[in-house]
Amino acid sequence: MAASPSDFLRKRRVKPEADIVLLCNPRAGGRWKELAEIFDSEEAKYVRRIVTDSVEDIGPALNELGRESKLVCIYGGDGTIQRVLDRLSPTVQDDIHLALIGGGTMNVTARWCGLRGTPAENFTQVVSAYRSGELLLKEVPLLEVRQGDQVHRGFTFGMGSPVRVLDAYERGRKGKVAAVKLALSSVSAVWTGFPRDIAEMADRFHARVSVDGEPLPYDQFSVIMSNVTGRINPGVAPFVDVRSRDDFYCVAYAVTTRELVFTLPMLVRGFLPIDRKTLLRPVETLRHISRARISDITFPADPRYINRTAATLDIETEEALYTVDGEVLHSNGAPFRVTLGPTIKLAVAPSPPRIRIARPFKSVNGDPDARADADDEVEGE
Repeated sequence: MAASPSDFLRKRRVKPEADIVLLCNPRAGGRWKELAEIFDSEEAKYVRRIVTDSVEDIGPALNELGRESKLVCIYGGDGTIQRVLDRLSPTVQDDIHLALIGGGTMNVTARWCGLRGTPAENFTQVVSAYRSGELLLKEVPLLEVRQGDQVHRGFTFGMGSPVRVLDAYERGRKGKVAAVKLALSSVSAVWTGFPRDIAEMADRFHARVSVDGEPLPYDQFSVIMSNVTGRINPGVAPFVDVRSRDDFYCVAYAVTTRELVFTLPMLVRGFLPIDRKTLLRPVETLRHISRARISDITFPADPRYINRTAATLDIETEEALYTVDGEVLHSNGAPFRVTLGPTIKLAVAPSPPRIRIARPFKSVNGDPDARADADDEVEGE
């Protein structure tokens, strides 16, 4: 017989003074068997369990952690993590280390931390490293998304056609087949206009956008996005500039959804389309190429593809939906302001050796003579 959340509640036989806490959402992805594997592990003897399947329970649970709690392992997907981040108090976030061990449908942030195993394997790795004094930590700032009186925290903020598609998926049938079918229908609707309801879902939205107080010269966008980790999904690292400790990645693509779909294979790897005006100035372009070394050749990007770092992002729009870490939220109509919020400490796995590879033809924003870092890092085997 399948397990239920109440079964886990009856198993809370651990010492309340344990300095390692396991915060569980057994409904995350419906994977109760994975949670049972964690409870049956040797490392589970050293943790205090907090089991909840309600958003309202997370805040009180965090407030009850106490000073003896030093490490909180979160079992759940990105949506569960986002709810936890929203409810962290200043005292908790300063004193406690977080370990994102996975367990939901989407575990993007856990994988970014190097925890790519099953939740049970990640849990064992983190707890063993903590008890041996070898746990590695990384300080990561959070985005703070303010809209009127509402405040949300997370690693990624976004709005536009991808969020509408995500919302349609969340409201419909789940699973890989359903996701692929919806994605293909969305791409088809962009090019053909049918089905009409999906075509409208994939259309651009109107917005007035300012980056660091400077208004953008566009009023229609296919997607607007902010991020602090540099990665949206496995294999999706669309950002061009290098983020400092005082800013975040910012994307605002003022292009049609057809153009977005056509250029998507380039965009997900951080390559921006070349400004078409360059093709109208062949003499100037050839002069630029002749002056540069092949490893330094860059071309000005299409200015409609805003891809840079920022300290503030202000958005006024009637767009109804937005997302923070994959959690689809409903706008209350007030303007948005995105800034950096508090910094948290995340448990990370030891990094594999990294190999530097050349990327000589990188398109960047700005002056065509400006230098760009043409190297990238990839994980070694």
